[in-house]
Amino acid sequence: MPDSNANTAQESLHQKPEQQDILMIEGMRCGSCAIAVEALLKKQPGVSDAAVNFAADVALICWDNEKPPLAGLQKAVARLGYRLHGSVDAERSKLQAESVRKHLQRRLAVAVVFGMWSMMPALLIYLAPFGAVEPEVLWPLALASGLFAVPVVLYSGSHFYRVGWRTLIAGAPGLDSLIFIAVFAACIISAWQLAAGSHHVYFDAAVMLITFQLIARLLDTSVRRRASEIIRRYLQDVPEQVTLKTSSGHYETRPANDVETGERIILKAGELLALDGQIIQGHGQADLSMLTGEHLPQALGPGAEMLAGCQLVEGELELSVTADIGQRRIDRLSRSISALLSRKTTLQRLTDRIARILLPVILIAAVLAVALALVQGLPAPEAAARGLAVMIISCPCALSLAIPLVITMGHAHMVDRGIVLRDPAALEAAAEVGAIVFDKTGTLTTGEPSVDSIAPAEQWTKNTLLELAQNILCESHHPVARGLRAENASSSAAISDGTRESIAGAGTRWINGGDTALAGQADWLREQGVEVPTTEDTGMNVHIACNGRYAGKIGFQETLRPEAAPTIGQLTRQGYAIYLLSGDTRNACLELAERLGIPSKHVLSGYSPEQKHSFMENLEKQTNAVFVGDGLNDGLALAGARLGIAVGNAASATGAAAAVYLTESIEKVPATLLLAQRARKLMRQNLFWAVGYNALVVPLAVMGWVQPVIAAIAMSLSSLCVLLNSLRMQKQVPGDAPKRSPNASVTASPA
Repeated sequence: MPDSNANTAQESLHQKPEQQDILMIEGMRCGSCAIAVEALLKKQPGVSDAAVNFAADVALICWDNEKPPLAGLQKAVARLGYRLHGSVDAERSKLQAESVRKHLQRRLAVAVVFGMWSMMPALLIYLAPFGAVEPEVLWPLALASGLFAVPVVLYSGSHFYRVGWRTLIAGAPGLDSLIFIAVFAACIISAWQLAAGSHHVYFDAAVMLITFQLIARLLDTSVRRRASEIIRRYLQDVPEQVTLKTSSGHYETRPANDVETGERIILKAGELLALDGQIIQGHGQADLSMLTGEHLPQALGPGAEMLAGCQLVEGELELSVTADIGQRRIDRLSRSISALLSRKTTLQRLTDRIARILLPVILIAAVLAVALALVQGLPAPEAAARGLAVMIISCPCALSLAIPLVITMGHAHMVDRGIVLRDPAALEAAAEVGAIVFDKTGTLTTGEPSVDSIAPAEQWTKNTLLELAQNILCESHHPVARGLRAENASSSAAISDGTRESIAGAGTRWINGGDTALAGQADWLREQGVEVPTTEDTGMNVHIACNGRYAGKIGFQETLRPEAAPTIGQLTRQGYAIYLLSGDTRNACLELAERLGIPSKHVLSGYSPEQKHSFMENLEKQTNAVFVGDGLNDGLALAGARLGIAVGNAASATGAAAAVYLTESIEKVPATLLLAQRARKLMRQNLFWAVGYNALVVPLAVMGWVQPVIAAIAMSLSSLCVLLNSLRMQKQVPGDAPKRSPNASVTASPA
């Protein structure tokens, strides 16, 4: 049973209204697409709020009274060129992410090749005042620059124009709208200048703008488009087939999505359950750790509930299906994670607001510059050039690169150190962290018990007792049997033949010739007529008997990861409050906490996935918190935490739900927090520079003190400043050494 804090957390969870739903958006190619869709959905009748996440291709729709009809929302979204689906399809999202990546790569290749040739004649024109070229070749050079820019402008930049127009008509102009207007103005004025016989063209500025933005978009996409993997990985280990028991009593294999509530299925030892069900017949021991975190198998019998994703360790069960595909507990957890992923971070919201403000400010400033030039008596082409200078110099390159560049630099630096960044929001979530919450099994422990004590009875030695136990349990799937095999891994003793019978939830009987040996719980041995000394049976002890006589006891404890104690000690010394949050029993959690120096008041046991998430929500109302976990039951807490860190198995569903994944161990948690804090600092500095740069140069351009050529150079320099500042992510922090093994690779990671 969970302790009192868990009950409080559960009550908090139930108080939340369920007036929301998760939908999938197909066709989005960038953050501006998401901004446009979100703005449109918020305007639909019945929708109280909406949040669209480009990385996950999902939209969170909220309403107060009656749910808005899906058909109406689909029709509205279709006007912007996107498709709205009533359910999340991770496979479709994955294919779309791959298509977007290839689409951007092709356009960037064209922009780089033709942009390079467009820039070369433009560079010669810039050098003309220094006598680099003769005046009579300036116009042909300007024409050549324009011709080479055509593929870049018409093909590479076409997506920006479409999205820019969509965001404009949706009333949510963003970066793409600014790019669209700046490129259009540069090309129109340049064509006008060529037609008038002038060599003052600005095709190079348009080319640079498009190329920079494609690079930023590709970097952003390559890092962020990982969220589509979360739901797929969350469900990938659940089998697609079940063994169905027909009304006539026959068994047949059927796809899980063809089975309805109330039908009966059979589950055998070693199999994973595909559907939620209630046990009708049979007894067994099940590994429920995927959803509860309890490290020991639990004995189940008729009337007990078993959830999809759990594994039957011993026995055979007949279950009545209580939830079909889409309604299972694991499906509800997946939808909850999708909702959490739709939330926007502080810097994301800030960047969106800045982009919305910039467009009208830039347009007003450009018009003001043109009007001021005309009032001063300048010719129309020069007045237009002054307005163009305003748009070019205030181009959002630095703004759009401010966060992606830090993410990219940080990602490369972290990967080399065994830290895989899945969600860029993690890099702005670690500032002023006050508490770190650790899951137990698989995070601080290996999840496999190790031998703690051996107490042989008379006439037995420790070695002979271990050999006997190994012979009895050599075929068992129980965790303590695996721990026993690990203890005897170096032993050369051969395993004897014989007949072994496993009694679910009790023990194992081994018959070899005329000898009979037992290994299991003390009560079961007593039922078999063995005199077992009175002892505390915690579930981590195995009692052994041979031919009716007690042979001794082997005690087990959870195997603590070697880096757990030093890491907890380092974090404690740095001033973090450390919590242990687990679905395991109270005694098991307190025993581990004592070994690690975690105070008992910070030990929370018996928590379900929803309760873990609720506890994290309540804790974060008091202080910024990090959750570190490994196991499917942690997915909701990892996705919902301000900063979720997964450790261990790279193929786990939890790993995909976390914002950060550590390929080696929790040893990198302190370095991860320091790097994340540095990243947030650099992001804020970049945003400050991007906004401050515009505040400084736009007035100069309006006054006519900045020519378009200088504006293009200044725009590039502003992006260069952001780049140089972002390179500071490469500096090391304490504990930030590269991975020890040169062969270690993170390529297997779902990131």
